[in-house]
Amino acid sequence: MQLVAQPLRWAIALTLLVAIGQGSLAEATNSTDDHFEAYLDGLVSAQFSDYKLAGMTFALVRDGEITLTKGYGHADLATHEPVDPARHLFRPGSVSKLFTWTAVMQLVEQGKISLHEDVSKYVQQFDIPNEFNTPLTLTHIMTHAPGLEDGAAGFLFVDEPSKITSLAEALATHIPTQVRAPGTYSSYSNWATALAGLVVANVSGMSFEDYVQENIFTPLNMQHSTFDEPLPAHLLADMSIGYTEKQGALEPFGFEYIKNFGPAGALSTSADDMAVFMLAHLNHGSYAGAQILQPETTRLMHSNLFSHHEKVSAMAHGFYEIRRNGHRFIGHGGDTVVFHSQLLIDPDNDFGFYLSFNAADGGQARSAIVNGIIDYFYPLEVVQHPTTPPLTLSGSAERIAKIVGAYRLNRRSYTRLEAMTGLAGDLVIVPAGEGAIEIPVPNIGGKFVEVEAFVFDQVDRQGRLVFEVNDAGEVEHGFIGSLPIMVIDKLSFSERASSHQAVILLTLLASLFVIINTIRNWQQNLSGAAQNARRSITLAATFNLLFVMALTAALLGADIDRLIFDFPPSGTAFALLLAVLGSVCTFVALFFLVPVWRAEDCGIWARIRYTYVTTVFVLFVLILHFWNILGWRY
Repeated sequence: MQLVAQPLRWAIALTLLVAIGQGSLAEATNSTDDHFEAYLDGLVSAQFSDYKLAGMTFALVRDGEITLTKGYGHADLATHEPVDPARHLFRPGSVSKLFTWTAVMQLVEQGKISLHEDVSKYVQQFDIPNEFNTPLTLTHIMTHAPGLEDGAAGFLFVDEPSKITSLAEALATHIPTQVRAPGTYSSYSNWATALAGLVVANVSGMSFEDYVQENIFTPLNMQHSTFDEPLPAHLLADMSIGYTEKQGALEPFGFEYIKNFGPAGALSTSADDMAVFMLAHLNHGSYAGAQILQPETTRLMHSNLFSHHEKVSAMAHGFYEIRRNGHRFIGHGGDTVVFHSQLLIDPDNDFGFYLSFNAADGGQARSAIVNGIIDYFYPLEVVQHPTTPPLTLSGSAERIAKIVGAYRLNRRSYTRLEAMTGLAGDLVIVPAGEGAIEIPVPNIGGKFVEVEAFVFDQVDRQGRLVFEVNDAGEVEHGFIGSLPIMVIDKLSFSERASSHQAVILLTLLASLFVIINTIRNWQQNLSGAAQNARRSITLAATFNLLFVMALTAALLGADIDRLIFDFPPSGTAFALLLAVLGSVCTFVALFFLVPVWRAEDCGIWARIRYTYVTTVFVLFVLILHFWNILGWRY
């Protein structure tokens, strides 16, 4: 999964991942690679036509050889320098994690660390989260099941070298809350991956960057690869520029410094070097006489380690499983703000490919390229997904009634302000006729028909959804077929973003009503209790309106591409102060509720209106607390 597929980009990340990783893969054919290059040219050309792209670098390996490396478009639009797959460095984002897991497995095979020991044994710089009295292990970390909340905004990336700190310091400063027991469910964690890199550094006695250089890059002769930031002087001229779209045009974004959490995504590399890395994994840990892993270690690393359900893809040892056209791949995707990448290998058929785009739209173009390549080498000869609903299974209507509703990714912030991005909306599943459900969202959505109890296959595509029920028979979680790195949690009515949006709307309307009514009746003489109640409810209404206006202005004034660096945006702290003041006034108004009902100069409708508005305002305060908006929880 992706480095910035965090709450700010959940919807985008989910779209990309499911589009890339749906279904299953079949046996390779005898298609010639000469024909493939022409096919790839057409495939890439179509994406450059459909999206605003700058360049793409690509590598294909088969049967122990580098079959094709090629560049498309430009590494620098200003100079029109074409992409050179042998020289130009792209940022593969979370594909970097495969090097971290390789380093971990090197130390495992040397007997220096254990996948099943408490990682606290290897880390003395700070305390490891252990909220559930279940020691965190590298097995949990490699399967993204450490039970940690996720976050990134304002700290995962920095925009200048002066903000770079040591790996241990960055980890200690941003320890996430553990929200579920380790090993329960996968929920993607950059922090945990960086922790694994710190284990490598502590055990080896050298920095993570130096360890990878000495034990992976140098033996494999990967001369255009580095985890160092800023880039070494000899590689500066080879760095491709990353682009984002501004007002319909591509503009340079600037270098994204990820070194603070480097093992999670700081790699800069060329396509040729990534081809060598894939060959080493496909050739039992060996390439050109260099052995970076023993054969039994690579077999273990590529084998499945954790799965939510037998009908969905599993986590291997750091790699995650993707199935399409009846066959199994393992690999990893990667996203920074402007670089979007994918690496997939098929160890059984000695096949793999890597690609990376250097513009923001690459995230959308990537899925078509990945699926097109798979379809070329692994054509689906027999349709294995439903085109029409099968016979309705017994009890399907009752099961679907339990499934429909709102869901939210478990990869999110639970205790920080970043969680408020979830207010944008949830993933909704609705009934779609007899024996079917539907997700009304482009790309990841569509119609799904039940093929087994609580197992649904996508109509005309290769997606799959599986639902888990608790002991009471109620649906609690959903698993997406080829997305083993996170889960969707079913929400109660009180947890849904739509419910909260409705309360926010009612709060704004009630606030306007209160302010208008106060202005109209300002000269009205009221008793002490009634007068104090009117003042407190009017102040609460005023602060509520000002808070919403201030927060909206702060968010609208922010550059969404820079929120990864500049979070919270300017003006947020003032807006949060207004929220606190509004909450205080709300509870003062609540204190006066009983006196209002006792006041002789308050009529029955005035009492009812006051009770209604106070109730709405209290619900608003609870919602602010739910989304970590009360206080300054950055």
